[in-house]
Amino acid sequence: MRILVVMGGLSSEREISIKTGNNIFEKLKKIYPQTEKYILEDLKDFYQNILSNQYDFIFLALHGKYGEDGIIQAFLESLNIPFSFSSYSSSLTAINKMMTNLLINHFIKNYNIYNLHIPKTVYIKKQEYNQIDTVIQKLKDNFLTAPIIIKPNISGSSYGLSLIKKLDSNQDIENLKNSIELAFKEDSTIIIQEYIEGREITVGVIQKDSEIIPLEPCEIILQDSETFDFENKYIKKVDHIIPPELPEEILSYLKNISSRIFEFMDFKDAIRIDYRLKPSNNSYKVYFLEINTIPGFTEVSLLPQEAEKTGIPFEELLKIIIANNIKK
Repeated sequence: MRILVVMGGLSSEREISIKTGNNIFEKLKKIYPQTEKYILEDLKDFYQNILSNQYDFIFLALHGKYGEDGIIQAFLESLNIPFSFSSYSSSLTAINKMMTNLLINHFIKNYNIYNLHIPKTVYIKKQEYNQIDTVIQKLKDNFLTAPIIIKPNISGSSYGLSLIKKLDSNQDIENLKNSIELAFKEDSTIIIQEYIEGREITVGVIQKDSEIIPLEPCEIILQDSETFDFENKYIKKVDHIIPPELPEEILSYLKNISSRIFEFMDFKDAIRIDYRLKPSNNSYKVYFLEINTIPGFTEVSLLPQEAEKTGIPFEELLKIIIANNIKK
């Protein structure tokens, strides 16, 4: 079987994608000797490469724009070439935080989901943004007060993410302005969201044939920081606790709700959902944050670690993903 591992890409997550792709390539090469790799630098060249060759399967190791946004998935779907992870439509939806929040809110209301919340959020478009006073007024109109998180509507690996703890002084306002401009570098729409004080939890979900399998949840414990931003994900040391020390009913809830979201949004192969748990009445309120449709696949990435703790070794996980698609 001829497999192409595609990595690199045009987003700010290019270097992380290459790490993910090379790790996948090295593992797959041992199982499927005809595995090749392709570092994407130009979309036209990539499209031409696909059209000029006959691949049995494309293993996508791309992150962010032109990777998780459905553009490449749509191209491969039009040619009926099997590929890893979610479809064009599911990818396009999940990378857009505003669209995802609307769908998760619909899911909560229409399925009477208990104890799943979305942080209070406002959306700012670049064309609407002319001065910081308009943003501050919008926050007041929506009863959104500091601490707040600012992040791009479309981005991955927490690029452009900032935490503003206070809005009391001129310096605080200047920090807000700088954070907004940083987020706008990634996307023309940004999100300003209430900061949820609590525990950072992520839950992977995989598909094996028609079975949906939630993985062991992971708690991310940050050292000397409060946000799981790019630097904390890939540069500074963080602790991954799998499974976290949580009541069994909360762990079961996280697995169950993650599986239901996987099905509701029609995902494929593997995803990772990020949550915050806020202490409340001797238990926790569960806040939905975002979804990763192409999770990292290095040895230290979260989803492979969760799969290992669930009893699914890395190589087996890769074979499951390929089998899901080749059988079709």
